[in-house]
Amino acid sequence: MKKTFYFIAFILIAHLGQAQKKDKTYTSIAQALQEPTKVTILNLKGQSLKTLPADIVKLVNLEQLDLSNNAFTSLPTQLFKLPKLKILFLNNNFISALPADMSALKSLITLRLDVNPFSAPVAELKKVSTIASLSKLNFSANKVSAFPPELLKMADLSDLDLGYGSIKTLPTDIDKLKNLKRLVLTKNLITTFPPAFFKLPKLENLDLSYNDFRTLQPEFVNLHLNVIDVSYNKNLATIPPIKDMKYINIKSTKVDVEKLKWALGEGCTILN
Repeated sequence: MKKTFYFIAFILIAHLGQAQKKDKTYTSIAQALQEPTKVTILNLKGQSLKTLPADIVKLVNLEQLDLSNNAFTSLPTQLFKLPKLKILFLNNNFISALPADMSALKSLITLRLDVNPFSAPVAELKKVSTIASLSKLNFSANKVSAFPPELLKMADLSDLDLGYGSIKTLPTDIDKLKNLKRLVLTKNLITTFPPAFFKLPKLENLDLSYNDFRTLQPEFVNLHLNVIDVSYNKNLATIPPIKDMKYINIKSTKVDVEKLKWALGEGCTILN
């Protein structure tokens, strides 16, 4: 009986160890090509790369690829031949334009394209919208001047960062983004929201810092926000009592801290 117990315990411990084992992160193409079918994570960040070798398509199980902080001027075409690619970082490069159709990236869930010198940022953002599977998109610091309606077709989008642009308004039917949980609009030119914005059912995290709000609309109480950042809206004086709030940043605003504490209760952390 004891032998059976110890054997079962050994099997369970071994199984748990396998479950917790993380995939190896490869940091060079040469290293990865030595065992191409085993590679799921490849980190080539900050290696002054301008191109990718044709052989990278041998990494048929690659899921995560970090090409950030390199010297790419266009999207490497080899990326479209990586069938399992889910996470792609291309931020901080020198990309000026994207391919017209990005839909071949069928498995992509997370994409970072922030801090690139796109010649027509809104047009490039429209191209990104052809990736049907995309859930997380960071397109900040690309001088986006408008919120393209094409983004509303991205049914799975849950995390969107369009910070550091010059966006003034959001689409009147923005509630089509029914899975949106996090929205970053820091350093834009927004002062108000359309009624549809307050119908976003899953929005939890909102960054409105460095805009020019004077007040937040009463309809904010209809949202289920946990986190909101309204810091450096220097003329902002009033915030409605958003019931689910856990954290709010009001630094460099005119909001009365004591009144806000009374309205939001002890369960909310206020940074000022």
